[in-house]
Formats: sequence, structure tokens, C-alpha cells
Amino acid sequence: MLNVRNHSRDSAGMKYVYPVVSRRAGGVSIGINLNVNNACNWACVYCQVPDLKRGGPPPVDLNQLEIELRRFLQEITTGDFLIKQAPPEARRLVDVAFSGNGEPTSAAEFAEAVERVAQVMREFGLLENVKLRLIT
Repeated sequence: MLNVRNHSRDSAGMKYVYPVVSRRAGGVSIGINLNVNNACNWACVYCQVPDLKRGGPPPVDLNQLEIELRRFLQEITTGDFLIKQAPPEARRLVDVAFSGNGEPTSAAEFAEAVERVAQVMREFGLLENVKLRLIT
């Protein structure tokens, strides 16, 4: 079961998409990790990513990102993911957030990734009620 202390990027078994319970947002957040190699060129003093190394992310497979997000949103919107994996007080989707293991905007494909994520959210009827965030 998800909880506010476990923000593992591997919990869903996907490359780019992962769920977390966000205590700040009060529900489940779908994370989008574009820095799958733990590399970042910003080195922010407040960074919480363990084992971060200098560099940039590898090329993002936008098709795979889209497939993963679509599959995960299907589980959230029509499956029993929230009942099985989220505590009762967090059983709602609050946002889709570009976050992850490094600075999301350092990916060359960032702008197109945002467009694709927004399109998938629009297809699920979520863009009006679920926030699309950038955690930088």
C-alpha cells in the first residue's frame, strides 16, 4: 500500500510513471520521471534525490511515456487501484506531476512530453479537474 513516506519511482514497475500519496495535495499524485538515470545539471541545495549525479537525462521515449500514463490512468479511473493501493483518506487523484530523479525541464523532450501528458489527461476527461504540475 502507498503511503506518504514511500515515493519509490519503481512502485508501478514502469519506466516513466509512478504513483505517490502526496500529503501536501491530499491524495494520489501520478509522477512523471524524465530523469531515469538520476542525472541532473542543476544541483539544487534542497534536492532530495538520493545518489544524484551530474549530467542530463537520456532521450525520453515519448511513446512509452504515453502508453504508461494511459495504462495507469485506466487503472485509476476504472480499476480498483485506489481502493487496493491508497489509504482511505487519499483515495482520489489530485495531480499529474513532472518530478522524479532530477530536473524535469533538462530533458530535451520536456515540451513535447507536457503536450502528450496533457492530451492523455484530456482524453480521460481529467484536464479540467486534475492539476498538471511541474516540481522543479
